[in-house]
Amino acid sequence: MNIGDTVKLIKKEYPSITISRIRFLEKEGLIRPKRSKGGTRSFSDKDIVRIKKILDLQENQFFSLKAIKNNPKLLTGNTSNSKIVIREYSQHDALKKAGLREEDFNELIEYKYEQNKEIYSQHDVERFASLAYLFSLGLGVKNLSVIKSMSDRGVGFFETYFHNSDNDPEEIKIAIHKFSEIIGSYILEDL
Repeated sequence: MNIGDTVKLIKKEYPSITISRIRFLEKEGLIRPKRSKGGTRSFSDKDIVRIKKILDLQENQFFSLKAIKNNPKLLTGNTSNSKIVIREYSQHDALKKAGLREEDFNELIEYKYEQNKEIYSQHDVERFASLAYLFSLGLGVKNLSVIKSMSDRGVGFFETYFHNSDNDPEEIKIAIHKFSEIIGSYILEDL
């Protein structure tokens, strides 16, 4: 697989990956993709697993690249038992983990799709990662108005419907989740 296809594949799980980041990992000796006679890199499944492991160590477990290079066992051993759970992120860390550019985030704020906060949650990071992915497909902040409109209408419906009822808040949360799945399935139906 060439470097561009490798980035597209890994970007689904790690939106912060770029071609230059893969080249840097190669320059640092952490990956060694095969090369054709013409010098084109060819990434195997094993290379992709290794890149994902490095990204996991950096982004989810907060190991520095230097620590990864100096401790090869991190790449071969099972470190999943020692994963750090992050509950709060600074804006910088949340955007970096999600792979969302600061310019895009500022535009989201300008259009009132996001707001500045002191602390961001894992839920925020997941939303930012979804936005980063949509932006990587060529959508822009202006394209989000339809999605926002659907969301606002759905919330309005549930607020009206459940306003006078004695429903359990957990049931309301499940109903909203199911509503989201239905909307998602209608959107995907025509693809």
